[in-house]
Amino acid sequence: MRAVIEVNDVTLAFTPHCSPELDGVNLVVYEGEFLCLVGPSGCGKSTLLRLVAGVLTPDRGEVKVFGEKKPLNWSRLSVVPQDSLLLPWRKVLDNVLLPLELNGRRHDRAQWEARARAALRLVNLHGVEEKYPHQLSGGMRQRVALARALVGQAEILLLDEPFAALDALTRSQLHLEILRIRRQTPFTGLMVTHNIFEAVFLADRVVVMGEKPGRILGEIKIDLPYPRELKLMSTPEFAALVGSVQDLLEKGWCAEHA
Repeated sequence: MRAVIEVNDVTLAFTPHCSPELDGVNLVVYEGEFLCLVGPSGCGKSTLLRLVAGVLTPDRGEVKVFGEKKPLNWSRLSVVPQDSLLLPWRKVLDNVLLPLELNGRRHDRAQWEARARAALRLVNLHGVEEKYPHQLSGGMRQRVALARALVGQAEILLLDEPFAALDALTRSQLHLEILRIRRQTPFTGLMVTHNIFEAVFLADRVVVMGEKPGRILGEIKIDLPYPRELKLMSTPEFAALVGSVQDLLEKGWCAEHA
């Protein structure tokens, strides 16, 4: 398998006088893989995501995406934030069009609109193109944010707790949407979450982080078959994997408080 994200011995402190946010972090994400990062608040999960996105630069070590420290074509990578961050003055279709507008030419408008409508269909949104964000539910707004990330046909999606603010039912529906979209439009995913059940259900691997400083404690390979259905969560195999992730988290917590 080809490595598309490589984090090599990365250390980062936000100021010269504070403890490192991340210390000696190594991580590889392979093409087509969906990897979830879990860990306590403040362990640097979102910081690691921002390093991969190129928003931050490490103090030591290196981050490579597609084998390059600074990819020449950032359209190959897209971010889905915790808050949908839709522009309230733009209709749904125009929000989805935004990445294309920023990277393209105006005379491509008809083609762009066709791609935006296709992205909305991919996330199961129909008939909302002319609505404004305030007219949508929280789950629908997150679907629009996902469509916006997919419209540019990015090869990597970085997801920063995109379902954390949603109710349990809506969150479960979007879990199934992510799995369905992966079957239709393959991509590499790196997702931050506090929810162990969510991580095990969605991921091919779950990487567990510890805090003070942020570091990798270990990883659990999720050997569960596809396609995955919600009833999978009630199986002994699923419970065993959740327990393995929890054990790593508890070992990290105990080490911090020893």
